Amino acid sequence: MGTGRKKNRFLILDANILIDYIKCDRTILKLICTYVGEIYLATTVLNEINDFDETECTEFGVILVEPELRQVVLAAEEVGRLSFQDNLCFILAKENGWTCVTNDIPLRKKFFALA
Repeated sequence: MGTGRKKNRFLILDANILIDYIKCDRTILKLICTYVGEIYLATTVLNEINDFDETECTEFGVILVEPELRQVVLAAEEVGRLSFQDNLCFILAKENGWTCVTNDIPLRKKFFALA
């Protein structure tokens, strides 16, 4: 396998990890898309972030996902320590078999509870 080939991995980012990447160096997103896997971002998560927009998503290879109404309702009905957006990331990752990239401890614990 040569360099520059990406694995068939699908990632969904939550807001806090995207904010961290943007603060550090947003070009890391393009590198992840090239060498690790496709990055998905829920439109509701993008709406939380002031320093990143749809044009930059396209520029850096981030694929925007519009959640289905059913998924939005499920996320809104969830009660607990997670925000609506975190619940939505969880639902999208679980239903699509994507890896959720997060540094949010409650969200990570919710994934570990599935294992």
